[in-house]
Amino acid sequence: MAIKENFLQRIAVKAAESPEFRANFMANPKSMMEEKLKFKLPENMEVVVLEDSPDKIHIVLPSPREELSEMELSSVSGGVCWDYDDGSCGCT
Repeated sequence: MAIKENFLQRIAVKAAESPEFRANFMANPKSMMEEKLKFKLPENMEVVVLEDSPDKIHIVLPSPREELSEMELSSVSGGVCWDYDDGSCGCT
């Protein structure tokens, strides 16, 4: 689970630093995640981005299922790699 949290944290940091990245990610999060992960997410997988505001917070509860998600399976089998804008790679 730490790998998934690390990946999502990197997205949050990048979105905080770059208004352009934030706008693009909010407009099409699934394709941007696929680009960063370098693999296609399942067709039936929906990626929803919510933005907190001063009068609203969002709490995400984990799924009650026991099986691993596609992202978790990928990270276990071959790792997850985040390409930085400077060309370096933050593979885990």
